[in-house]
Amino acid sequence: MKNLLISALLTLSGFCCAQTGNVGINTTLPGSTLTVSGSIAGQYKNVSTSTTLGSNDFYTAFDGSSAGTFTLPAAAAAYPAAGNIKGRVYYIKNIGTANLSIKANGSELIDNQSGAGVSSVTVTPGGYTMLISKGTTSGATWEVAILINKATPTIAALSASDLITITGSSFTDFNNSIPQIIPFSSSDIIVNQGGSANWNDSGDYWNILESGIYKIEGYSYFRSGGAVTGNGAFTGINLNVTKNGTAISSIICGNRANFDNDTSSIGFTPINVSCIVPLNAGDKVYLTMNWGALNKPTTEVRIGAPASLTESRNFSLMQLSTAQ
Repeated sequence: MKNLLISALLTLSGFCCAQTGNVGINTTLPGSTLTVSGSIAGQYKNVSTSTTLGSNDFYTAFDGSSAGTFTLPAAAAAYPAAGNIKGRVYYIKNIGTANLSIKANGSELIDNQSGAGVSSVTVTPGGYTMLISKGTTSGATWEVAILINKATPTIAALSASDLITITGSSFTDFNNSIPQIIPFSSSDIIVNQGGSANWNDSGDYWNILESGIYKIEGYSYFRSGGAVTGNGAFTGINLNVTKNGTAISSIICGNRANFDNDTSSIGFTPINVSCIVPLNAGDKVYLTMNWGALNKPTTEVRIGAPASLTESRNFSLMQLSTAQ
């Protein structure tokens, strides 16, 4: 009698429990263990920083402007013991402008269906993933059911037109072969797509968010601001790409141009640098300039464009491949 009463109440409220154990919502004939004749709603959350996913999370959108990490919950118990989370599903969308790392907890791994388990997977801007718990407590405890990354290559570039003058202690350091950072502004960015690097405006560097192989190009005009002195009256100026610092040892590629006195002191002349280099997430990449050989500028250094042009310098990078 009790079971019949419960069944009647569930039927009146839109639920139906059949003798086979099937449960129906808004249907009296559930053909599956759970049949829902209507819409389904799950928890929706929007976050912009790193977080650890929990039992109340279901669909989480990441809208951060700098790289973030979602950490999956630790497996407390293995199926079928109480407390296991076998079958728990997380849906994650990256709607931000930086990469999102989905990381397993502790020593646990994620089965990405390509070789051995990995400690994390990356969701690029515009990408989407679905993960499901395997109910285990060691090894690959989570499985990637879906991972769709937006196929947008990282191309980022700046172009500036204002005049830069290096004087004082910076000029002294320049003549002592200490690379001087060539500044840009966030308003100078003409393209930044793909999410593997972003511009740090206060530090004047590209911040690498994803390890890989990058092609880096730089371009800057040079003028000494006055005559160079010494035998032959030539000066050699280096345009460099430096990483994680501005010492000579930080230079990862560069190019030298030699100017005679008239060329260096009267007109702006371009120097180019281009290289293909491996970079790691967290690297800082600068465009720098310093005296390299022969005679030294005597008063100051200027970076500016000739009268017929507007661009005085540019700095760009393109990701060719991710880390292997």
